[in-house]
Amino acid sequence: MSPIRPTIVASALITTGLMCGSWWLNSACAKPAKTPPVVLSKIISLADLHDEASAQLTLAKQYLDTKKSYADSAKHELPRAAGVLAVIGQAISQHDSRPTDRKPADRPPINGSMLRDTALKLATSKTQAEALSLLPTLQAIINGRSSRTTASRRSWKGLISLHHVMEELNSRNSRLRRAVRRSRDPKLDSRNAATMSLLGLVVLDDTHEVKDKTRLPKWNQYSVDFQANAAATAAALRSGDKKLIKTLYLKAAKACADCHSDFRSE
Repeated sequence: MSPIRPTIVASALITTGLMCGSWWLNSACAKPAKTPPVVLSKIISLADLHDEASAQLTLAKQYLDTKKSYADSAKHELPRAAGVLAVIGQAISQHDSRPTDRKPADRPPINGSMLRDTALKLATSKTQAEALSLLPTLQAIINGRSSRTTASRRSWKGLISLHHVMEELNSRNSRLRRAVRRSRDPKLDSRNAATMSLLGLVVLDDTHEVKDKTRLPKWNQYSVDFQANAAATAAALRSGDKKLIKTLYLKAAKACADCHSDFRSE
């Protein structure tokens, strides 16, 4: 999979109107400042992660439904959906809250590590038959019927390519932009914004496209601000604060323009 240049990254996200900004890092610092510990419950809930996992698996099944749908999606859409599924699995495995208050008959917890690792296999599958063979395992994991294993930790980098992250953000932002004007389903729109915020963790961690390492603080600065604004937009959508939704979205759009201005020369 070919890498995506920062120019393309910035251009894609300026089109969406959502990415980057400035928050707490000192851009004048030559070395990247450490980011604060990620509190995933402030980004996305376990319930939203569960729903998003089901939605991404449904997409994967559609891409694998026929030889034509597989051929059309094998290079882009299928590995992108699998990559998002891997990010969701990672988030579940590292989430700081646990579904202890749920009834036994309610949604059983998903084994995040197994979901992540199986989704990564789907993303790198080479044939339709190989990809199809992974669907029953993924469905069992999402249904909470997987075997118990010790959760393993790994970097957000490598779960999904930066190129696919940008494509996913572009796609999701078209829905978010409509929701900012008028949300017909606040719960779904909030989940969409929260998932965008979650993908921001990949952007923050995957800095391989920053060739001038003295500019890493800027990359981090924009990534953290995008992630924070998307998470705040999700919360505002859920609470129904229309004025706050628009304010947060516009802040994120301005941050995107700043990111484009800083990185387009590269």
